[in-house]
Amino acid sequence: MDFILLHQNHFKMFLPEVFLATSILILTLYATYVVSSHFLGYPIITSGFNKICLLVLSLTLLLVYNNTIPFMLTYNNTFIFDALTTYSKGLILFFSIVCMAIFEDSLLRQKINNFEYFILLLCAVLGLMLLVSSFDLISLYLAIELQSLCLYVLAAAKKDSTFSTESGLKYFILGSFSSGLLLFGISIIYGTVGTTNFENLSLLFAGSNDVLINLESSIIIGLVFISAAFFFKIAAAPLHMWSPDVYEGAPVSSTIFFAVIPKIAMFSVFLRLFQNVFSNFHDFFLLATLLFAMFSVTIGSFVALKQKKIKRLLAYSSISHVGYMLLAFSANSIEGTQALFFYLIIYMITSVVLWSLLLSVNTLKNTDRSKTLVDLSYLSTTNPLLAFTGLIAFFSLAGVPPLAGFYAKMTIFLTTISSSLIFASVFAILTSVISSYYYIRIIKNLYFEKRENTTFFVPVSRSCSLVMGSSSFLLIYLFINPTLLMLLAEKMALCLF
Repeated sequence: MDFILLHQNHFKMFLPEVFLATSILILTLYATYVVSSHFLGYPIITSGFNKICLLVLSLTLLLVYNNTIPFMLTYNNTFIFDALTTYSKGLILFFSIVCMAIFEDSLLRQKINNFEYFILLLCAVLGLMLLVSSFDLISLYLAIELQSLCLYVLAAAKKDSTFSTESGLKYFILGSFSSGLLLFGISIIYGTVGTTNFENLSLLFAGSNDVLINLESSIIIGLVFISAAFFFKIAAAPLHMWSPDVYEGAPVSSTIFFAVIPKIAMFSVFLRLFQNVFSNFHDFFLLATLLFAMFSVTIGSFVALKQKKIKRLLAYSSISHVGYMLLAFSANSIEGTQALFFYLIIYMITSVVLWSLLLSVNTLKNTDRSKTLVDLSYLSTTNPLLAFTGLIAFFSLAGVPPLAGFYAKMTIFLTTISSSLIFASVFAILTSVISSYYYIRIIKNLYFEKRENTTFFVPVSRSCSLVMGSSSFLLIYLFINPTLLMLLAEKMALCLF
């Protein structure tokens, strides 16, 4: 009887993942039958299939928050369920729903009519959910590979585009290399201590003895490879080389997804791994993280100054913001971790607005060409509300009050200063001022640059309008009253200390 109850609890913990995996299988069989049916006339099912996927993700989100068990380790301590996993999964599913809602019209314009696109998106979400719950290095690696393989294909989803194919191939080659580094680091750790489970590793490293001292160099080498793989996945400089090219070449709908969603899963596992498991090696890793943070804010701020293509500029902007998050991690305090999660959520909200804007800026003569800053000219005249929404988002990224981005940056800078990282904080503040220049340059194109010929834009979809409007309101509201979001970030941070 006890075994049955235990099994029920395990299944209850995994019910969202089981439901999502089952839905993926059923939807694959259903779509394969429909699109290949001669009697139905080989229909295009993009629109209806998108709504079904939205329903599946919504039900999965409800199952995640239906859990009443606060903490549990399942399946021989391979997976963990706590407040951090619950909130991280909730954020992954919520922003996945938002992203899938806004790019339906874009897929139709780009002639991406294959149902496999949505199946891969759902598989990527499943991989991210498993990644967040991973409590073993092997399950962590398998979850990363599941979501990574899906993202490689999504980056090359536009088959008739050379840029899309090139970005997918480049993402696959470099991503496979980083996965190899991760697996090699895991093998070194396993070969050194004989286990890959987080709980066993944390217990092993909890005490200091002569055996661990002798093995310290081997463990550090393994951590070097593991951390390098993680820094690659989050596009931290100087391991960012894939990000601008993939952002530029991939379809906008795909870029939205892997620019916004994976970061919450990566940072959650990243923090759990190095705050809890390998806490004895904090000094080494904090120094490495600080160096990567400095590189990221520098390259993201200075290289973006030369960019004329919007997607490449947003890629370097993302690198810069990853640097600020790593800087918060380097503070090595619960306040720093709280500031990291707060900044990450604000960044995800702002990114949704920006990518919705990019999706909405479509001319009547839709081409495969990558949009430049010049394409934003005359937008304030043809669509003033859309231009004002972009103004709010870019000012938030720049950290201009009264927007949530200012409060997010301020919390990170105050936290790092209180942790005696004075030089790094001052340097990050200066680079933030420099990065404000290219955000202002975009706003200049929105309001003050005029074309000789008027550009006519297609109407903004209802879903994009709703998302941009609500997200813009949140960016203003969270500056005035950030208490609720700060409490959420604090609950997530407390799980790691």
